[in-house]
This record gives sequence, structure tokens and C-alpha cells, in this order.
Amino acid sequence: MLRSQTARYLLTLSCLFISTTATVTSNADTVAEDEEVTELSTISVTGTEPEGAKISTSKLLKVPGAGNDPLKAVEALPGVVMGGFGPFSIPAVRGSSPNDNNYITDFVPVGYVFHNDGSSTYNDNLVEDFNLMAGAWGPEYRNALGAIIDTQLRDPYHEGFTTTLDLSFLRAGFLVESDLAKDHAAYFSYRQGLLEYYVENFIDEDELTFTEVPKNSDYQFKYHWKINSTSNIRLSATGAKDSVGLDFGEDSDEVAREPALEGGLAADQFYDNQTLLYDRQYAGGTYQKTALSHKKDNADFSLGTIIDVNFVADEYRIKNHFTTPLTGGDGIRYGFELESWDIQYTASGIYNPCNSDTETCQPISTGTPISDEDSFILNGLNAHTAYDWLVTPFWQVSAGATAGSNDFTDETTVEPRLSSRYEMTPDLSFTSAYGQHSQFPSNLLFIMEEYGNPDLNMPKADHYVIGFEYNLDVSWTAKLETYFKQMHELIVSNPDYDAFTNPNAPKYLNEADGEAYGLEFLINKNLTDNWYGWLSVSYSKTTRKNQLTGESFDYSYDRPWVLNLVSRHKWNRYMTYGFKWKYQSGSLFTPVDSSNPSTANYECNDRYYAVGSDLANCAGTDLPNVIADGPDIYIPNYKDQNSERLPAYHRLDFRIDFALSKHQVYYFEIINVYNRMNVSDYSYNENYSDREEVTSLPTLFSLGAKLTF
Repeated sequence: MLRSQTARYLLTLSCLFISTTATVTSNADTVAEDEEVTELSTISVTGTEPEGAKISTSKLLKVPGAGNDPLKAVEALPGVVMGGFGPFSIPAVRGSSPNDNNYITDFVPVGYVFHNDGSSTYNDNLVEDFNLMAGAWGPEYRNALGAIIDTQLRDPYHEGFTTTLDLSFLRAGFLVESDLAKDHAAYFSYRQGLLEYYVENFIDEDELTFTEVPKNSDYQFKYHWKINSTSNIRLSATGAKDSVGLDFGEDSDEVAREPALEGGLAADQFYDNQTLLYDRQYAGGTYQKTALSHKKDNADFSLGTIIDVNFVADEYRIKNHFTTPLTGGDGIRYGFELESWDIQYTASGIYNPCNSDTETCQPISTGTPISDEDSFILNGLNAHTAYDWLVTPFWQVSAGATAGSNDFTDETTVEPRLSSRYEMTPDLSFTSAYGQHSQFPSNLLFIMEEYGNPDLNMPKADHYVIGFEYNLDVSWTAKLETYFKQMHELIVSNPDYDAFTNPNAPKYLNEADGEAYGLEFLINKNLTDNWYGWLSVSYSKTTRKNQLTGESFDYSYDRPWVLNLVSRHKWNRYMTYGFKWKYQSGSLFTPVDSSNPSTANYECNDRYYAVGSDLANCAGTDLPNVIADGPDIYIPNYKDQNSERLPAYHRLDFRIDFALSKHQVYYFEIINVYNRMNVSDYSYNENYSDREEVTSLPTLFSLGAKLTF
């Protein structure tokens, strides 16, 4: 992880909104903000089915600081903290890792949804709605411990040819759509990041230089055929590509601490997804949704001599869901999913088994050389069913289960799901939910033969959620929800493994547990009296325990207090303005108490290799011997894991929109209005004797325009 001040500041450049955007559209209708009557697309902030207090996607598009990106605005919702740093932050939900989420778009899983500049991989003109399901979701969703983020891209408009051009200093793109024939329509969107053309002007070449400037692009295609009033066929394709390369300079603290970083970083990843989707409403009321999809993931990543890996995966999927109404308001949901992964990888470098989610990791340079090349096929079968029972006109209960198996871990899981909604009064409802969940290990290194333990089980979690929803009047709604999450069979490295003295011991074991609990409050106001907004307040606690060592500690994403206040006001018929203020407890980190110098070389094939040097010639040999007289590496002596907390994070963003007409809309944003220099980390010198603060974004400005023709 890059930790120097310059490197960190460089990364923040990729989320700057210092841009002027021109959008040119033909044959498009623009709906003024004051014309919003109903929320056609919503984000659920409940832990059960998408009921109760909701925030529309149209509102999230205008959250100050989000740059018209509703997925980026998800951090303004309760229960969500952002993991990572600045532009690389992704959501961590209710005490789980960002890697514990499952992202679904148009009914099928996607590769990744955030670029290396922090923006989502979707054109905001196409995002119709998405649901954030933070716990105990229905049995039709699976393979996640943290959250399900389900995004729906709209269908193409069945009308005349339309072109939309988006131009800015950070991104350029276009969207074309049109009807093709009666009941046939399509669109295609492509966007290209522009950060590559000027980012080199902002770096200190003594600390790092780019070997490849940051690049990213994405595309979306959808073809829609209305077969008849009850049937549709959609053919869609989505994809994204990101790449970056850099070299560390002679003054880099990173290389001083980790000699194996010499040689720099290179990362190149992309995914392409194609889906054929069919839906039909049968005469008896049964609704069918069927998808055939293929997704290709490709990642090339190298970091000095620490790791050089190429990963390619082809995923094939058949997904079939049904919903059948029954008499008396009851219904049944059921379906199945077949998936097959063809995975190939090559990897070499230095490896130290460690899972930073459950333990403190030593410098990778203290690891041992390793080289591996393999391919395997992973097949899975999953099925679900749920009965939706209208017990009384005021009480609804849903009971179901999802079952799955795969031929890699040879596990079969049956996970019950239960939810209830009771209308205590016309304005007050009580909700509750329970669910068992599991997730295939998100880091494939943990289960690979050479790097991990193929006999690992899938991590699991039990979710408990209860809440109250209250409609104060036509414009005000509120939600109070409490949750408890118990995680077990989490992955931790095996302290008995040693590359030299005990190389046959498993590198990882399912010997860690965790708990998370919290209370979340949301009050939401719809647009009345010329303003709308919401306030969310969350209190939570999340811990982990390493059963092998008996150590218990607060989890790295533990943020006890999170507060979001969002408000937008209509000043007159032309101007609206608003702000977002966010406060959250500081991040946890593990401080260094002292350090000890360590010198070591590797010996293989009758040659000596210093720690951090090219180990390619060690490939295929027995584990090397460690001998003395190598370069100094300081081994940190850590205090208790996550025993210190950074200062609290808070930031105010402001946005003003000028709608001179339906065809001319301009906006201006100020990000971090009062220039709060939030501390995001500490950077240590070579021997860990001194540390300095690493701060995130200073005050930034944004200017944009949308012009419709």
C-alpha cells in the first residue's frame, strides 16, 4: 500500500471534480427538480426487503460532492463507511469488509463497479435505480456477507435518435440511442477518463514517477425488443478497463522500508460482460426472468519483486427466477442458478501468508520466493424458494431458503431467510428479518494450492435485523433499525506454517470469528415547501477474534459514529442549492512500538539473492535457504492490533444548480468547504522511528453544465 504524502496526494487527484462539463442532447426530455412527484427509482436503506424510508436515485445524482454519480453517493446512506483511501474508497457496510459485498447489475453479477479515479463504471444517464441491501436480504440474493448492491440500468427510449455528449477535464463520453423498428430500441455508451493527460504535472518525481499514467474507460450497450405486452428480450453488454504504472523515486520511504518494492507498480484490469435476458408475465400471473450470461475478468498486477500475477477468469451463468401469486394475497418466489468458472493464473514473487482483516501483517520482504502456474474449473449450483404469506391485511411474513454447492470446496450450504412486516397503525410498521449467509473466499490466493489452502470452508455470517418505520405526513418518513451480525469461519493465517521448518502445514485456516451490531436512524423529507433532504445517524461496534491466538480486537472498519446531513433548497424557479455534511469516527490503525534490523539473503540454484531482488531464477526449485549478510530491513514491533484511532473525519460539500431553462442547466460545487485536512493514515520512515500524517482532499471546486438540444 502506498503511504507517502506525495503518493497519497497523487491518488486523490483521480477524484478531483475541477471540471467544466458540457452535455449536448437531442430529442430528450428534461424534468425539472420541482416536478418530482413520486420516487420511481429508490435506494432501500433497510436491512430487509426494499420497503419504508427510501431515497430516490434522482436525489442521489445531486448529492454535493458526488459528481452526479449515485453509486458514489452511497456513502451518504446509514450503515456505510468507505474503505480504502480517497479515490480508491469503496463501501464497507455494517462491520464487513468492502470485499464482502456482491454487486449485481441487470440481474447478473458484474466485474467491478468503481474505477481507479473513484467514479462508478456506469454512465449516470443510464442508472435507473439501485438497492442497497445491508443485511438479511431475501433468498434470491447470495454470495455476500456485507451487502448486496443491485443496480438497474434503464431500457433505451423507444423514440427518435438521441445523442448525448459528456465532456470534462476528467472524462469524455457519448451516449447514442434510438428506436430501430417498431418495438425495437437500443443504446450504446462509452466513456474515457482524461486524467492521463495532465496528472504528471502534480507529482514529486523524487518520490515516484509514472511509467503509465492512470487510464480508465467503460461502456454499456442494451438492445430491447418488446415482443408483446407481456414479454421482453434484452441483450446487454457492459465492461470497464483500468490501468496504471508507477516507479518509486530515490527518496521513497516505501522502498526504504520494503526493498522488494524496487521496480514499481503496474496494474491492468478489465472485464466484459454479455447477457441475454428474457422476461415474461404469464396469464396466471407468474412472472419469469431468465438470463444467460458470460463475463471475462482479466487482471495483470506486479509490484516490484513482491508479486507478478496474471489472472484470467471466464464465467458462464444460467439464472432463472419465477414469482407466482397465490390466492389471498400470498405468493411464492423460486428459481435456480448454474455457474461455471474457468480460471487460469500465473504468479511469482515473495509471499507471506497473512489476512490483514484478521491479523497484523509483517513486511512482505520477510517472506519467501514462490512461483506457481495453474488452471482449474469451478462449478456451482444454487437454488432458492420463498413463501410470501399475507397473514392478515396488516401482517406480511416471508419465509424461504437458498441452497448451494460447488465442486471446489465441496461444500453444500442451506441458508434460511425470514422476514416480517407488521403494520401497527396506518403510519407505523414493525419490521424484522433473519438470514444465514456465506461467501466464496473473495481472495483466491487463500484457496490456491501453492499460496493458500484449498480445503478452506466459505466464511459465514448470521444477520438479525429489527426496525420501525414511521410516516409522519405526506413528506416526512423515518426509519429506526438495529442489527446484530455474527461472523464465523473467517480466514486467518496459520502461525504453525513455516516455509523452512514446517512447509506442509496449511497456510490458512477458518479460525477467526467476528461480531457487529449497531443502531441506525434515518429521517427523510420529500420535496415540499421548496426543499428536501435527509439525516442519518448510525452507532455501531464491530470486532474480530483470532481463535488460534485468542486475540480479540476492534475491526479495522469499526467506526462507532457516522452522521450524514443532506439538504437541497429551491431558491427560485431558476436556482437550487444544497449541502452535505458528513462526520464519522476516525479509522483504526495498528501503531508501531519499535523495530529491529534484520539482514537476510536467499540462496537457490547455488546463487544468492538479496531480499527484494529478482527471484525469477528461483522458480521451480526447493524452498531457498536464508543466510546472513543481506540488506537491512527493519521489522516493526506492533502494539495491539487496531489499538489507536485516527482523528474524526468530517467534511462539508456545497452545490448550486442554475436551470435557466429545461435546455440549459449549470452547476457549481465546493468540495470540503472549510478545508478540513482529514488524517487518513500515517507514513513511517525507514526504521519506523518517525511518522507523519497523511491527509486527504483539500478544498476543491467543480463547475459543470448540461445543455440540451
